[in-house]
Amino acid sequence: MSNIQPPEGSDGGPEDHSSISDEQWAAFLRDAAEGDGTSAPKEPSARARMVDRRFRNVLKTERKGRGPRRSSFRDRAGAVVPWTAVAAVVLVGAYQQGLLSWDGPPASGPAKAVALPGGGTSDGDRCGAKGFHHFPLPSAASSPAPEATRRPGPQLTLGSYGYAQSGSDTDSFHIGLLFAEGPKGSLEVSRTLGGEGAAVEIEGPDGLVAGAHGLPVTWNSPGKTGREDKTHIDLTGGGSAEITLPLRALCPGYDGDALWKGLQPPIDSSNTMTGQPAYTLTVSVRDPGIGELRRSIGVPVGGNLLSTNNLVPDGP
Repeated sequence: MSNIQPPEGSDGGPEDHSSISDEQWAAFLRDAAEGDGTSAPKEPSARARMVDRRFRNVLKTERKGRGPRRSSFRDRAGAVVPWTAVAAVVLVGAYQQGLLSWDGPPASGPAKAVALPGGGTSDGDRCGAKGFHHFPLPSAASSPAPEATRRPGPQLTLGSYGYAQSGSDTDSFHIGLLFAEGPKGSLEVSRTLGGEGAAVEIEGPDGLVAGAHGLPVTWNSPGKTGREDKTHIDLTGGGSAEITLPLRALCPGYDGDALWKGLQPPIDSSNTMTGQPAYTLTVSVRDPGIGELRRSIGVPVGGNLLSTNNLVPDGP
C-alpha cells in the first residue's frame, strides 16, 4: 500500500485537498484495492482514512459541479413570467369584448321582494307569475288599447320608455307617463299618487320577468300657476311624469339590454310594425283624485285606478 505524502506547501489540514492531483488519488485507491495483503493492515491507517475522506469530499464536490443543476426560484419564476403575460393579454382582450366581467354578478335582483335604490319595492317574489299586477286590474288592461280617441274620464298613456345603460348598477329603465283629464272636468292628484306611487310589471311568455311597486314619481309639469300646492298637482289640460325602474327589479337571469329589445314591437323593412312586442310593459297608478273625477262626470267604472301598456293599439 502506497503512502501518499501531502504535496509541498500543504499542511495536511482536514480542509486542504485542493492541491492533491487526480492521479495521486487514483494511485492511492489502486494500491489500497490491489495490495499484496502482507504489508497492508486489516484496517486502514488513520492517515489512509483521512485521505479517503478527502477523496470522497472531492468527488462529491465535482459531482455537484458537473451534475444536473436544480432550478432555482428565480429560474422557475423566469420561465413562468412569459406565460403569465400571455394569459393577462388574453383575459384583458376577452373583457374588452364583453366575454368576461370583473364587476361581480349581474345587477338583476333576487327572486324575492327587496327594497330598490331610489325607493319602491321589487316584485321578485312573484317572478314567473302570469297575469300578476300589484294593483288588481281588469283583464282588458293587459290587452291592446284601441286607437287614441276622446274617451270620457281621466286617461293615462305611455309618453316614452327607454333603457339608460352605463355599464354599472345604476342602469335603469325610464318610463314617461302622460295624464289627461278626459273630455271634461279637471284632474287633481297627490304628488305621491295616493302615497302608493306607481307600479310596473313586465311580463313575457314565461310570466313576470320584472316588476316593482311604490316607485316614486317625478312630475315634469307642476300644474297651472297659482293652483298647485305642496301635496297635490293640478293636471287640468294634462300633465306628464317619469318613473325609474332599477335593474334590481329584474328577475334573476334577465339582462336589461335584452329585455329592452323585447319591449319593442317587430318591424319590417319599411319600418312598419308587424306584431306585438315579446314583452308587455304595464304601468298603473291609484289615487283618490282619479275616482273623484270619474264620479263627478258620471263615469264610475274603473274606480281610483289608471293603467297603460306598450302594446300596439288596435285599429279603429
